[in-house]
Amino acid sequence: MPKLSPTPAVSVVPEAESTLKPQLLIPCEPHYREEGAQYFPDIAAIKARQNVERVQIFDEFSNAILAAQSRVWIIDKRILSDDGKKPKHNQRLEKVSNWFRDTDQLKSVRILTGAPPDQNEALDVFSDLSKEVTDRRGPLYPPLDAQIKFTINKFPYIHDRFAIIDDELWHFGATVGGFHRHVNAASRGWDVNAHKAIDFFEMAWKGLSD
Repeated sequence: MPKLSPTPAVSVVPEAESTLKPQLLIPCEPHYREEGAQYFPDIAAIKARQNVERVQIFDEFSNAILAAQSRVWIIDKRILSDDGKKPKHNQRLEKVSNWFRDTDQLKSVRILTGAPPDQNEALDVFSDLSKEVTDRRGPLYPPLDAQIKFTINKFPYIHDRFAIIDDELWHFGATVGGFHRHVNAASRGWDVNAHKAIDFFEMAWKGLSD
């Protein structure tokens, strides 16, 4: 009886464990919460946030954008519309566009939103943003492709706000970044692949409502 050749050993490489850890974030004005703490505000902190001219947003979000290596994709119908008693929409546009100006590795910015108070100005800012950042980086760094679309109503099924930074999914109860004055919260640390977030964003970006 012929001898059977031994089955070759198969090397199994274990899947890399995700370093993402879900976290809850609650925006609060400076001096009303100790650094690094995340808990619901008391009434003094709530009222302080109502009365300031420019609210404190999430440093965690802007810092994550600064460190991004590939993409920052945002879905938020009103991200470019300021709130408060005297809204300053141009300041909101400036704040959002400034998130991306000092990045070095970020390659793709996509923002899916509704029509802002000044749509033409927003288009000009994001058109210039790609060129300005790419020119500043020079040939040793990747170019930036920054796109904005005001077609969220072509996919009229979205209630919440979302952001994707590289492979991390963020979920916002109010405006992306933490601009809203009322008590709101966000979570981060979700794996985009585990939750099929990329597929969902592409579907919404293309306006595939059928």
